[in-house]
Order: sequence, then structure tokens, then C-alpha cells
Amino acid sequence: MNDQTNIRMIADPMAPFNLTAELGHVLSSPSRLRLIHLLCQCDRSVEKLAEAMNEPVANVSHHLQVLLKAHIVVTTRIGRRIAYGLASEDVRRFWQVYRDFARDHLAELQILGGTLAAQRTKLGGTVDHRALTTLIASGAVLVVDVRPREEFDAAHIVGAVSIPLADLEQRIDDLPREKTIVLYCRGPYCLLGDTAQQKLVARSIHAIRLDSGLIDWANAGLPIESSPDYEPLVKRT
Repeated sequence: MNDQTNIRMIADPMAPFNLTAELGHVLSSPSRLRLIHLLCQCDRSVEKLAEAMNEPVANVSHHLQVLLKAHIVVTTRIGRRIAYGLASEDVRRFWQVYRDFARDHLAELQILGGTLAAQRTKLGGTVDHRALTTLIASGAVLVVDVRPREEFDAAHIVGAVSIPLADLEQRIDDLPREKTIVLYCRGPYCLLGDTAQQKLVARSIHAIRLDSGLIDWANAGLPIESSPDYEPLVKRT
């Protein structure tokens, strides 16, 4: 911006609202919101994000460029590939607040949440993070993270084991039958845990689902850890 533009902005009472509305435009895309949600779990390359989104790389790259211009994400080049990550922890906190604000104000999201909760109750039930801490301390449960391995490596509940949903069928026989299996994934609307719960219940394994996700767990001040050899893909200053 040149000096004349700055002077006009200072004199315009609508300037801050116009500028803030530009951020609203960035957040108006469901695909961009989902990208923020995925990057809350871990840094990823464009190709990995496109795979998780089940969208063409070109489409995902376009949305990432919009997020980059708005300073919501940052990048690091790794060889011939570009990795993306959240610009800061502030973005992660903002996403949770925004998600919960939408839940509290949108009747459609409340209906969706209620429907998911009812389905999970029928399958075997859910547990909140406070009750889960008690169960973990008792030794009565095995906590299973069904997100992709790279997300587990970036951060997971202390003591949890990684069994990505794609590997669950092959590893069901490894699960202890004397313990309740507690599944968790990306958050209250994530369906990875629901699919895993269906598979385990069909095999007569007692499985319940954490009613939130890892971000909620961490924001409640509960312990998380990264895998010993984990290094973020994105270098932040």
C-alpha cells in the first residue's frame, strides 16, 4: 500500500470492517475450513492433503494459496514438494473457538451433533475427556488413535496406541479382550472413530468413543505427546 492509500484508509470508518470481511471471505469455503481442520492435526504436503480431501491436487493447491495469502498457513519446500502447516498456535485456537461458536449458533449443526451422538450411543456409547482420565488411571481401557499415523506422530494422548483405521481389520486380533477400547480421532464430527467402533462392535469387542478429539483434549490441559522421532515438516520462525 502507498501513503495515499493509507491516508484514505485512516479516514474511512468502514476500513477495518472491509478488511475483516476479507478474512470472512477466506473462511467462506468449506474446503478451506476442512484444510485448516486437517492441518490442526499435523503438517502435510499438498499431495497428502489432496489425498485426505479426496480432491484434485490443483484444487487443493488453489485453496492453500488463499490461506497462505491470509497468513493462516505457512510453507516449507522439501525437495520438489511443498509442505503446509498452520501459521501459529493462534490459528489452532481460533479454529476450535470458531467450530464451537458455529455449533452453539447453528441449529443444523446441533441436529448433526445430536444424530451422531445417538448413533454412537447405540453402538456402545461415548466418554468425555474427564471420565476418560479416570478410566485411564484405573487401567481398565486401551486408548486407540485411529487417525493416520502421521497425525499420531505429531501429537497424541499420552499412552494411546496408533491403529489407523486403514489397518484396523488386520490388527483387531491384537486388541485385548479384557479391556474396553476407547477410540478417538479428529473431533466430534470426525467419522473415523465411528467406522472403527462399528468394526469392533461387529467383532464383539467392547468399544466406546471419545466424544471429542485430540485438540479438545489438549485444550482441556490434558497430557499429549509426540512420537520420539517426529519432526514437523514446516519450519516456523
